[in-house]
Amino acid sequence: MNESINEYELQLLTVEKALLVNENPDERNELLELRDNLIELLALTGTASEEEREHITNDKAREEEEEDIENQLAPIKKKYDEMVGQKCSAPHKHTWGAIAYHNALICGVEDTAYVDEDGNLDVKLRVLFTNPTHREMLPCNYYLEGNCRFNDENCHFSHGECVSAATLREYTAPDFERLARNCIVLARLPDRIWHRGRVLCANFVEKMCRVRLDGKEKNEKEKDFLFEDLLPIFQDDDFSSDYSSDSDADSNYDWTASSTLNNLFTYHSRPLGEWEKHTKGIGSKLMAKMGYVFGTGLGANGGGIITPVAAQILPPGRSLDHCMELREAANGDRDLFSVEKKLQSAQKKQAKAYERECQRVDVFSFLNDSVLTGAKSDEKPSSKSDGSFQNHSVKSLNVESVRVADDIKRKEREIAEVQKSLKRNNEGTEIYKRLKQTLIAKSQELHALKCEETSLSKEQANRKTKEKFCVF
Repeated sequence: MNESINEYELQLLTVEKALLVNENPDERNELLELRDNLIELLALTGTASEEEREHITNDKAREEEEEDIENQLAPIKKKYDEMVGQKCSAPHKHTWGAIAYHNALICGVEDTAYVDEDGNLDVKLRVLFTNPTHREMLPCNYYLEGNCRFNDENCHFSHGECVSAATLREYTAPDFERLARNCIVLARLPDRIWHRGRVLCANFVEKMCRVRLDGKEKNEKEKDFLFEDLLPIFQDDDFSSDYSSDSDADSNYDWTASSTLNNLFTYHSRPLGEWEKHTKGIGSKLMAKMGYVFGTGLGANGGGIITPVAAQILPPGRSLDHCMELREAANGDRDLFSVEKKLQSAQKKQAKAYERECQRVDVFSFLNDSVLTGAKSDEKPSSKSDGSFQNHSVKSLNVESVRVADDIKRKEREIAEVQKSLKRNNEGTEIYKRLKQTLIAKSQELHALKCEETSLSKEQANRKTKEKFCVF
């Protein structure tokens, strides 16, 4: 580049000298044009050389800066390289969006570093989970051997999950000494996935534990596991947590809103399952089979509600604001919309209506009272004496015997129906008393019919005996 500039300068001097001695106008115009071109060419060549020098200077500065950064990152890289093979607790984002911490093993350090939102230098670490609870967390056996044909995205199993070094927590070592009944554990099954369950009993001599697995069939629900195939989970362990402060704020807001609504529209009902004293209690039996312990809260950890949520009936077609105004007008009565309260008031109304109906006398009530109360006095046994059948022929006696037998069967059916009605009604009610009187009257009628049947049988037997004597 410098040689070209020197050559152009020599040519420019030559043109200047020629202009001084040449007086021909045409030649002078050509020399002037050539001089302008050489001056422009020298200017462009000088600019290019300056840019080249500046570019070289920038490259040297960049190389020096990169070298300085590498020198600064060398101890950090060495620090994270030493972490390879160590155990930790790393976050995992599930397919449904939840983030939970699981025990993991650091298997590598990514080559690139980055600056986080707070301006701190951070690196990505590749981890493999030691207690995978889902299939996407299972380490790929072919990848560990270096023979997997798929990349990280296409393989169904895990090639290691890249997580930020700042998000790692301390490894949670299993504490088998604290194993006890109803303790929550993760148990490793033959599919290499760790399933959730509860401890039924623990044998510290043989280091075995019987676990009831959640969500398994009846024949696979209870199994024995060695301690090495278990991971106890206690309330003070940080196996799962909310990952961001925003989600914490949202959850606090949701909790505040839900608690406010519960205070407005919920009241403490009777103990859970008390209503099943009127049924066979199948709901409580199913809950007990699923592991629920009566007296504790709902949920896997027993931290849910203890008293059931009371059902409420709000006015149809009204807004919640209107319902709140009604409650405020009732001095904050929490039982204002209670289903049980409405049922009790409905029962009271029915009882009063029944009392008014009983006090009212109409034609049908008069007839029922007359028939039921006069059954004992008006109806007399229709049994006939032995002499009353003496004037009957043998044929008429047979007809009468068939009629009485049919009446007895019909009366027995009527008595059975009355007894069923008695069982359906509570003792002490007005209907129960009337049915009791009807049953007594029907029983007396049945007794009279049986007496009449006995008289007919005696008359028929006497006639057969007389006939035999006459023949003799």
